[in-house]
Amino acid sequence: MHILEIGADHEDESGSTRVAEAAFRTVPRDHTTFLVWRISESGTEMLPRTHYGTFYDAEAYLVYSCSLTNQPAGPDVIRREIKEKENGNGEFAERHIHAWAGERSGNLAALALRRGTQLAAHLGEPVVIHREASTKETPRLLSYFRDGIRILRSGSGILNGGGRLYRVRGRRPVLLQLEPVSWAHLSADGVFVLDTSALLLLWLGRAANLVEKIFGAKIAYRMARGAEKGMTARRIAIAHDGYEQTLPPSDRALLDNLLELRARSVRPASPPSDPPRPARLYRATQPPRVSPITMPSQRPAARLEEIRRAPLHREDLNDDGVYIVDSGNRGVWAWVGPNTTNSAARGALAAARGLARAKRLVVPVSVVTAGREPLEFAALFRDWRWCDARRDSRLRAARSATTRLDAVSLASNSWLAAEAQLPDDGSGALRMWRVRRITEDESSMMEVERPQAAVFYDRDCYIALYTYHAPTGEQSILYYWMGGSSPNDLRNLGAKEAKDLYTKLGRLPVQAWVYQGKEPAHFLQIFKGRMITYVGSAADYDPSGRRVMAPPRALIRVSGQYAREARGVEVRGTGRVDGRGACFILRENARVWVWCAASATGDEREVAKNMAASDHVLVMQGKEKLDFWTALGDRRHLLVASPLKEVERPLPPRLFYVSLGVPGQYTFEEIISFNQYELVPEMAGVLDAHRAVFVWLGAHCCPRAKDDARALANAYLAQDPAARDMETPVLILSQGREPPHFTGFFPHWKQSMWKGHKTFSAIISALEGKAIVQCGNSALQSGNTANRFDQYEKYPLTVLRGPKEHLPTDVDPLAKELYLTHDDFVSTFNVPYSEFRSLPAWKQKDLKKAVGLF
Repeated sequence: MHILEIGADHEDESGSTRVAEAAFRTVPRDHTTFLVWRISESGTEMLPRTHYGTFYDAEAYLVYSCSLTNQPAGPDVIRREIKEKENGNGEFAERHIHAWAGERSGNLAALALRRGTQLAAHLGEPVVIHREASTKETPRLLSYFRDGIRILRSGSGILNGGGRLYRVRGRRPVLLQLEPVSWAHLSADGVFVLDTSALLLLWLGRAANLVEKIFGAKIAYRMARGAEKGMTARRIAIAHDGYEQTLPPSDRALLDNLLELRARSVRPASPPSDPPRPARLYRATQPPRVSPITMPSQRPAARLEEIRRAPLHREDLNDDGVYIVDSGNRGVWAWVGPNTTNSAARGALAAARGLARAKRLVVPVSVVTAGREPLEFAALFRDWRWCDARRDSRLRAARSATTRLDAVSLASNSWLAAEAQLPDDGSGALRMWRVRRITEDESSMMEVERPQAAVFYDRDCYIALYTYHAPTGEQSILYYWMGGSSPNDLRNLGAKEAKDLYTKLGRLPVQAWVYQGKEPAHFLQIFKGRMITYVGSAADYDPSGRRVMAPPRALIRVSGQYAREARGVEVRGTGRVDGRGACFILRENARVWVWCAASATGDEREVAKNMAASDHVLVMQGKEKLDFWTALGDRRHLLVASPLKEVERPLPPRLFYVSLGVPGQYTFEEIISFNQYELVPEMAGVLDAHRAVFVWLGAHCCPRAKDDARALANAYLAQDPAARDMETPVLILSQGREPPHFTGFFPHWKQSMWKGHKTFSAIISALEGKAIVQCGNSALQSGNTANRFDQYEKYPLTVLRGPKEHLPTDVDPLAKELYLTHDDFVSTFNVPYSEFRSLPAWKQKDLKKAVGLF
């Protein structure tokens, strides 16, 4: 295994402990609260609420949040007493300390972290300590500030005829001040605000997403109003990437004065610099001393031994150890076991920071104690048992519920629908097709005559359309099921068929991509606990493909204790075996036996008898008769019972905002403590329910997200440092057609919430109505342009006129004109691209030759 020797941490330990203790003396130990301090060499200053969310890059801050589990945190937290009990039935608090330091804070970064440690000692309760990285803050820190945070340059002074440049980034927006004002900061996927004494200019990158554009417009409007009452509002000008020359002359002259337009150079949208990789687990120990003589100022270095790579399990963590989890761009975590020595516990954070330095990771570093792990940490482990008494009772109720599962009842009890993963009781209408390959690149769908027979084959793929009546009207789910042994080319052909059917149905159904052995509860509920997957293909028994018949002779392992958990899988001497179970069904032509091991529970026996359906003989282990053994034949060795897995206690759901970069590149920003208001029509989001992944598509989200929703979900699973199962069920749904087993994960869901939503164009129109906005190009006002010309990367004219071998790799030598900005195109051809495109091909060719672009 990989072993790292982490060098000693030489941070200065000097400082006044007494001053720190005095500053924290008024911090309540047993009440929810939210506090922010500014850290300096001379002391620790508590900040008023009006300063929350504003950070300066040459200063350091300490943020303390204490809230009840699963309750919102931040400045608006309601102060109340926490009554924690050792028996686990009380209220548990989540305590987090964040030490934030700007890029130019120098030694204040170490001082803030030391003060944070002192605050933790004062509290005397388990607390998570985060060493924040400027501009790469943890999602939890950002979650406290609903309107985002501002990172400003210290000592930037007043404008005095100059300007300040800011970038807007993220779903919980970070407003970052950039210096100097230069084209070098602008990128094609960014939203920027240029603040001058006379004008606010909102510059929108060609590849910027609509969510950031909306935040940019709102931030520019707040800046235009001014900080002081009665201040004259400044105008706002909107400049689109490559269309700067279309601004009004006075605004164009001001922009040219601050950013010389002749020197325009915008960085292209770039993929994430740190590619995702599985998490790595290290055990931290103190190395043996090589010398008996040690300088008093030295600290022993940490020794980190890599012991596992994802998938990780809770069992990998011993109670007497300190462990470091490297999750890449999602941070480095130190975990302290309950039986760890005090000296090892004190060195945990230093060991984690040492690992981050050794790997040159600029990411948050956090330390957690056993029993108080936050969700972000627990999600790095597979099958982590989450402790939440209230949710446990809900899970038990959802699992054992046998009534109130119709669509109307579940719509009014959406929490039950979400925990059971059922939109209804499975009594709706079902149509099913088997995907049949005709040629290498062609397929067709053969409708199954009796879909409720619930017969599947592991080398086939099936498409199922399920329709049910909900209080909001008729709803449908389009399932695409892939057998565990189905070839990839058949899966791809089936995916195309499923997508075509979805389009024919008006893009209304919820799309569900499911895999053998991973079927969600509702899919199993549709078949009333009788779904059986056989080895082979249906064409082996009916070449016409119209009938999907069960083989006359089969041994089937049954797993599950309820109908919506029940799966039957044929077992043979070779091949894939899914699931666990203590009951088997033996079918020999018309005769059927149900064999139950001595360890089988009553629920398992009932599930097996229900799955056998026809007349059968119940056989208990040890009481088998000769006819049973004769029918079983040489398969006796397969009759091995395996206990069912312990009932899962899945983690609470997590919500991620999706940012689309270059084609095929996605980044995911977690939103802590979410509600429905986090879903805006301009975004695509991922709700990770762990047993399934939901992709939510807003009404105005990027068309590429709608076309590539499955690829988006696959990218999320692939980027998860927990090394997720790529066969996790994926459900894709559109705004306004959310089923209750999705909405139940959101508190107080309202179908009417988006009725008053203002789109980007509506926001701009409203600002224009106030006579403070001038837009450089009204055609781009909607924000999400479908103009083919604007979808290409842009390069300077001198680059495109260069030799063919020196052209950027993504440039088509026969269509160089597409890689010019609008302004360069007009200045080169004296017409906009829309007019150029309407010219005859020979005329276009002559014009390109004349300007050196052919």
